[in-house]
Amino acid sequence: MRLTQKSKYAVRALMELALDECGSPLGVYEIARRQRIPERFLEQIFGDLRRAGILESRRGAHGGFCFATPPDEITVLDIVGLLDGEVRPARCSAGGTCYIADAPLCTTSKIWDEARVALEDVFGRYTIAQIATAERENRIAHAEEDMPAETIVASSTR
Repeated sequence: MRLTQKSKYAVRALMELALDECGSPLGVYEIARRQRIPERFLEQIFGDLRRAGILESRRGAHGGFCFATPPDEITVLDIVGLLDGEVRPARCSAGGTCYIADAPLCTTSKIWDEARVALEDVFGRYTIAQIATAERENRIAHAEEDMPAETIVASSTR
């Protein structure tokens, strides 16, 4: 398993879409601009996600993409598995075969299996909705840091 740019971009793009809460569909161009993702690459990624039932597309002047599956039901593990394949740090993990032809599984396969379980646990623990919530809080905190002190004091005394 190799975590590719494709799944990293997909998670960021889905987070951006979740931040918008799909009041209206968001276009690929807008998401790509906000997240600094190559637009053509994001179109391919969203095509894969649409075919997998994660997203749906809407045509027309106000078209774009919305979630077909609620973001609180989509984990990072789902996206990584869909775009990069099964989480396996080594060929011999998850019941695979050793990279050495005709060799029995060695003791190190237990390590790779442990690493696989840990990765699956971490990736499975985070939903797109959770990531969007954390990002929203992060953006608010940064906006407050950038605000002049007198503006913060004035808004807190209202």
